[in-house]
Amino acid sequence: MDKETIVHKSVLLNESVAYLKVEKGLRYIDCTLGGGGHTAEILRAGGIVLGLDVDEYAVRHCEKRFEKEIREKKLTIAKRNFAEIGHAAKEIGWEDRQVSGILYDLGVSTFQLKNEERGFSFTDKGHLDMRMDETLSVTANDLIYALSEGELSDLIRDYGEDPQHKKFAKAIKDLAKKARGTIRAEDLANVIKNNSVYKSGRINPATRVFQALRIAVNSELESLKESLRQAPALLKPEGRLVIISFHSLEDKIVKDLRRAPALKEIAKSPGVPSSEEIDNNPSARSAKIRIYEKL
Repeated sequence: MDKETIVHKSVLLNESVAYLKVEKGLRYIDCTLGGGGHTAEILRAGGIVLGLDVDEYAVRHCEKRFEKEIREKKLTIAKRNFAEIGHAAKEIGWEDRQVSGILYDLGVSTFQLKNEERGFSFTDKGHLDMRMDETLSVTANDLIYALSEGELSDLIRDYGEDPQHKKFAKAIKDLAKKARGTIRAEDLANVIKNNSVYKSGRINPATRVFQALRIAVNSELESLKESLRQAPALLKPEGRLVIISFHSLEDKIVKDLRRAPALKEIAKSPGVPSSEEIDNNPSARSAKIRIYEKL
């Protein structure tokens, strides 16, 4: 598939940008640039944006999509993990207490799901890679071969929260022996499905296993914690932090911001997508949005 023609549907697009309270000429950071959906709306409302993404394809796509805005210095794109948010901001001269809003959309990008070479999707016929940043050295395939069955079981339990973790770990290690060094994403998904007690349903049985491997490969939870540790200092008073999460491990980290002395939560219960959005974009079904404001 031509990576430049992939269309990404941003989840909770209108809601997240509205919660940012974008004003003309003020500064905003999109920590998960992806296809640029959220950034496009912030720019449309007059905001100046710093967009971060570790995915080379997403960066290239947005450099092309926003060529005019980049030239006019309304948008700066940095190929960086959002764990480096503080450094990325200061690199372009944005100091603490100068940013009006920071946005995180923690879902997997369409640039990853639709690229069969990267192994994020259950139907991918390529190598089980799962690196969002292709400069990382360890792939999901490497991880499966490096871990013992017990360690793999613990990983699926801790990062996938799957009650069938022991059964799945054994099935995956059996697959690894037969695969002789290279596992395909599609084969992994099929093995999980064949060994699951839930053969059919709305959610693919391999969802939590893929989630666990992806989180481990990309150090997602550690990066999120580090980024959220730095973000409040960048915000000006009454600046907004808007975060869209997709599973309970992320949401738990986001909820911990309630204890941050510099922030107040705007609503005690998270916002969720409308039934209409879920119908149009099934990947939105597990999304939650939380909003914090700088005191």
